[in-house]
Amino acid sequence: MLYNFDTSRSDRARAALLIYALFKSRDAASPLNGLETWSRAESYCKAACLKSSTTAEFATRFKELAKIPSIKPYYLTDAEGLVPMPDGTIIQADGVRDYKLDLFEDDTIRATIEREYPIIVMLVRERIQREKLTGEVNENETL
Repeated sequence: MLYNFDTSRSDRARAALLIYALFKSRDAASPLNGLETWSRAESYCKAACLKSSTTAEFATRFKELAKIPSIKPYYLTDAEGLVPMPDGTIIQADGVRDYKLDLFEDDTIRATIEREYPIIVMLVRERIQREKLTGEVNENETL
């Protein structure tokens, strides 16, 4: 289990974390809400990959397609809340967020999503379902 996704593969877990953060950052006006949620998520992954060459471009395109105003850093945070500092020390603080900028700089994530988007979306679905069953719903969510 990596990043709270049911996989032992780091590439899939990192790709799923990006999609998870995008999905959870949506608002009520997003087309990702409704009956076709997961079909649209897969479709947006595929379309965003076609229109991008980097992971940062992928995130931008996915946000445009899904009408996501901004990515909420809360959803990129590890369960432990540990934040690596530039000098190599690791701190734990409620008020400090790890924005996981390395995800956006790692272009292999876009390639992983392009190759394996059905599996990546299933990892996200499974985590969200598990969170619902265990009651791990964030009080900051508006949906």
